[in-house]
Amino acid sequence: VCSARVDIRSGDLYWLAFLHLSCSRTHVLCRDGTGCVAQEYLCDGEKDCTDGSDEDGCTQLCNTPGQPAPCQSHEYPCGLGSCLNASLVCNGRQDCADGSDEGGNCSVPCQRSCAHLCYPSPQGPWCWCGPGYRLAEDGLSCMDIDECMEWGKGACSQTCLNAPGSYSCGCLPGYLLEPDGHVCKLTGPEPKLLVAVQSEVLSYGLRSGHEEVVLATDKDRVVFSLDYDLVERKVFWMDLATESIRWQDLNSGKKGTLVKGVRSDCIAVDWLGRNLYWTDGAAGQVLATRLGAAWQGIPEYTVVMDGDLDQPHSLVLQPLSGLMYWSEVGSHARLMEASMDGSRRHVLLAQGLGWPTALALDLPTQRIFWLDEKLGSVGSAHLDGSSVKVLKLRWVRSPFAAAVCEGQLYWSERKTWSVQQVDKASGKNRTVLLKQHGQPHGLQVPTWGAPNRTNGCAKSNGGCAQLCLPNP
Repeated sequence: VCSARVDIRSGDLYWLAFLHLSCSRTHVLCRDGTGCVAQEYLCDGEKDCTDGSDEDGCTQLCNTPGQPAPCQSHEYPCGLGSCLNASLVCNGRQDCADGSDEGGNCSVPCQRSCAHLCYPSPQGPWCWCGPGYRLAEDGLSCMDIDECMEWGKGACSQTCLNAPGSYSCGCLPGYLLEPDGHVCKLTGPEPKLLVAVQSEVLSYGLRSGHEEVVLATDKDRVVFSLDYDLVERKVFWMDLATESIRWQDLNSGKKGTLVKGVRSDCIAVDWLGRNLYWTDGAAGQVLATRLGAAWQGIPEYTVVMDGDLDQPHSLVLQPLSGLMYWSEVGSHARLMEASMDGSRRHVLLAQGLGWPTALALDLPTQRIFWLDEKLGSVGSAHLDGSSVKVLKLRWVRSPFAAAVCEGQLYWSERKTWSVQQVDKASGKNRTVLLKQHGQPHGLQVPTWGAPNRTNGCAKSNGGCAQLCLPNP
């Protein structure tokens, strides 16, 4: 909001600007008006507002009269907000700091028909439930708490199985449950991040932090978008200087050109159907060619989708399901889904988007992530478009590519020449992994080792003479 006045004699313009931030419905304005924080950040023990107002009044909030005490069903709420095990109430010793666990009607005997336990209390006999249960409305019986449903992804990083009074976490094939019983980690070799920085591709160990150059092109060329074929262990990349998609075998070092005469912001490898897809934002197309094609002077590719695509940008594939997802950054930003043959195209998300320039799939949780350059945010949604979550993060400025591995979200930042990571669920614990003397672009976390999976195109090219495009 601006207010201005003009000095008639000098012609100078004087203006004052008053900052009025407007936060989205998923965020809350800080008291000093300088920023917005996600609702999940309120009272989480960490100051996210510069003035710390997101942590103010949290004790009072928990102890507001008429609101449920922040204690479990087997605990007694002390007057100052702490919780005490029910077995310690009315034991003749003041265990609560304010002494509220003694006196009153402690001497009244328990004569109620409680489903679990009955304990005396200063308010008279109470029925209590064991861990994993909550007291029913009748004040006598106990109901099982479905931690998997109520805690969502906070209970387990992948799969969750509820049980009477408890729950257990599980992991998908290729993952191992950590000793904490909640987090799943990849088995096998250390997961590595492939990052395109100027004319090189770097490999960064996500556990060791070991960094090495695995691919180098001519100094005057830029490795733009990239992807990895986990079957033949080849890196494919877009070379803007020669308008071609090139490849290199990481085992033998052999290089080649897949196709020429193309320009793309994003390429994606279908390691199962043995194809490579790319977007052409200017033409409004998604195209594909065979991974085994060799450039012979004649373009050998097909237009998978054409028409009604408003500047397609980032593209990700889900070969096991035969689906692809892409972002459009034209006049109306949106996220789209279609079969990998271009059929059954539909809008996944069309609201709350500015310029979603980087997409990533997290298959263990069946979610799609995006980074929005215009809004400076990280968003995610279930693969059916539901359960949308958006976190505004001030360090998201010019994202190019993104990847998800285990509990972390990684992305390349062109303005700060860096690769960064945050916790994929909370957006916190931001770390700068790489900061090079060059602008990073493409980024991937490949799965080392070829999976034993198949689809209609994987065997004998689906019976096709040239290109086979999967359809679920």
